[in-house]
Amino acid sequence: MKTGKKIVILLFIFIAAAVLYFIWPMRQREQKEADRTYSVMEKATLPVAYPTMLEQELEPLFGHREEKAVSADRGSLIVLPSDRKLSIRFAFADGIRSLRYEIRNMDMDHLVERTELTGWTVANGELTTVLPIQNLLEEGVEYRLGICAGLSDGTEVWYYARIIEANAEHLGEMLALARDFSDKTFHYSSAQELTMYMETSPEADNSSLGRVTLKNSFSQMTWGGLGVERTGDVYVGIRELSGELANIVLRYDVTGDGENSQDIYEVTESFTMKWSRQRVYMMDYERTMNQVFWGSGEQFSGKRILLGISDGEGLAAKRSRNGKFTAYTVNRDLWLYNLEKNTNTCVFSFGGAGTGDVREQNRSHDIQILELSDNGEMDFIVYGYMNRGSHEGRTGISYNYYDPETNTVEEDFFIPASESFEELKLDLDILAHRGENGTFFFYMGNAVYGIDLKSREYVIAASELDPESFFVSQDGSRMAWQEKGSTYGSELLYLMDLDTGEKRQIGEGKDQSCRVLGFVGNDCVYGVGASKDHVMSNGRIMGLYLQSLEIMDSNMENAMHYEKNGSYIRSVRVEDSRIHLTLVSNKTNGFFQAGTEDTLVCNTDTSAKEDLIGWYVTEERGRTYFVQLGKEISSGRKIRVSSPKKLVLQEGNMIDLRAADNSSEGVFYAYGRGRLLGVFTEFKDAVSEAYDRMGFVMYGKHELIWARANKPSSNYIRDVSGALRYLERYRTEFTGKSARSGECLLLEASGCTLNQMLYFVGMDIPVLLYTGEGEYVVITGYDQSHVRLYDPASGQSETRSPENVQELFDAAGNDFICCIYR
Repeated sequence: MKTGKKIVILLFIFIAAAVLYFIWPMRQREQKEADRTYSVMEKATLPVAYPTMLEQELEPLFGHREEKAVSADRGSLIVLPSDRKLSIRFAFADGIRSLRYEIRNMDMDHLVERTELTGWTVANGELTTVLPIQNLLEEGVEYRLGICAGLSDGTEVWYYARIIEANAEHLGEMLALARDFSDKTFHYSSAQELTMYMETSPEADNSSLGRVTLKNSFSQMTWGGLGVERTGDVYVGIRELSGELANIVLRYDVTGDGENSQDIYEVTESFTMKWSRQRVYMMDYERTMNQVFWGSGEQFSGKRILLGISDGEGLAAKRSRNGKFTAYTVNRDLWLYNLEKNTNTCVFSFGGAGTGDVREQNRSHDIQILELSDNGEMDFIVYGYMNRGSHEGRTGISYNYYDPETNTVEEDFFIPASESFEELKLDLDILAHRGENGTFFFYMGNAVYGIDLKSREYVIAASELDPESFFVSQDGSRMAWQEKGSTYGSELLYLMDLDTGEKRQIGEGKDQSCRVLGFVGNDCVYGVGASKDHVMSNGRIMGLYLQSLEIMDSNMENAMHYEKNGSYIRSVRVEDSRIHLTLVSNKTNGFFQAGTEDTLVCNTDTSAKEDLIGWYVTEERGRTYFVQLGKEISSGRKIRVSSPKKLVLQEGNMIDLRAADNSSEGVFYAYGRGRLLGVFTEFKDAVSEAYDRMGFVMYGKHELIWARANKPSSNYIRDVSGALRYLERYRTEFTGKSARSGECLLLEASGCTLNQMLYFVGMDIPVLLYTGEGEYVVITGYDQSHVRLYDPASGQSETRSPENVQELFDAAGNDFICCIYR
């Protein structure tokens, strides 16, 4: 009898343990996935396209409502098969009624081919077809492919990718290595083989699993003590292909054991590889990892909201003045926590990992909090590609207002953008400000727009802006810019208070030039000099000698005047509350003489606004990010997760802006690790941004001109006189800015390093190095221990050590130019 009771008791314990072990985590996971359905907007409806390359499907192409790729980023690159028959699969394809494709040049101004498609196959909601691309493409040249699907509701949607005819055999080897490398990181024993690619450095930050590179430890590379495994599909994308160099991106989700259930993480791996006959070299690698945030009670602890493992991107928080509300962004979602009611509201979400719909997992959007009041009312923008809702498939800026009283999100207006999400993000990071006067100011495409939130009328506050002469204050409430024209020859500059709308003109014109230098807190720093006192170098304008430096405070009053008798200001660097000056003495025989350094310390409060995002480190999970609350949450209180009851769209809320100057001519785009790193007016700045990431630099949006990992180990230009013909023809046309002249790009590269410029020599493009006013030598070759210099004056060449050339380069002031010819 006792034995029977023991058996029953043990059986009961076993069943209870099974329930706790299997059923409870499952219910927790189901609850989390149920909570993930936060938004009341319409579900995604557009089909998704999957191209096939080298017998494997690539990452999905998402539908665009805009024609001719006006807002499509560089995105996927597809190497066509030898017969040029490109296979495409469409998911969620029930609504497709017609298909056609177009091939254009990358500037989209020349049509190469347009073909109507017939005879596709449809089964189980999927459509498969083949694009019979004609033999009209130039080998090795990129083109823009656009596939247009006509839908059952009479509308059309476009899918864009870059295509190229090239030898894909080597690319296949690099793709295989990327998949193999990624797979092995999940298995400690087989991951030992990856050590041959690693460059572990004692200076690397091994505190975070959110961002891992080849310089991190073996433990970091193998996911530390997290114990994760892949779930779902692995999406493969080709970002760049140049010669034997490729940039490959993998995206997937992983799961790992959390406190009560499994956590989900979004993972992106970027590989930069170079093929050679001996082996495939891993030039650069980065893995980012971001934990999916559910907003449930287990993610609250003390005075913190635990966001989990992250690469730190896209995390932001704002607290109301009374401390009652905290708004924060994570995983491209917007949350609002009410400390008094203990409610955590997901104000806006497109979905994401864990939803099971790939259309909701498009990561090409973000959110910015603009204003948070003491009663929880909030203004915010959602910008980039719209995954769902009434603007699905469009790229732009959605301006929204959240009312906690009615638990409603209201979209005030939507602004279509002609930029990709990556460009839009860079622009809005510069300026997106809701003025106290009820006007929303934002920077987009070299212009600042202001939209009245009541009337929805807009003005162009400033246009044709040069990033070198346009600055925004620390809190985004003020901006200063120079009038159109030369960076170093503007007679007038303007200062505007974006909270009041007050605009001040500075400068008297005549023989004076003004130069905006930046902000110290909210105080504007600018300089004034004589129009004729340009800093010149070999016929090029490189700067302006300033006679005085001025500071205008937040009340639009002059707070400081700096002028030093007998000296001119050669350069200025604004850094927090300090202004660093380089001075030169008065002219002697028409030339300024070397001077001294000076530093101004301002008493303006430049402390950054309160940063509510913090992190701590644990042995198992490494760096864990959190939102800091103003008050500790009472123990035992349950966190209630909610979402808005409805989403209200104002009728006729589309605002089509009259496009200001948005030309990419004369602008450099820096790419690295599978993403846009920045847009620059100076080549040296773009190269500097891309260099450590083994990146690329484009002139305009489509012309690749520099790739660090593509530089040969040695090269000597054989036909020096032939290679120099363009440089000699156009050398005197340099004015201080890079520009195109005929078939050449005149590249102003002052400030670059010798090693950066040797890339061009490796491409048989000679580089001119000025050694004095009107004097120069030309770099025509290099190897690991020598650099060859050619002197056009004597017609002689000599080889020197890189160290010796570096000394020559330093003494000459880093003054390089070259001509890149097609």
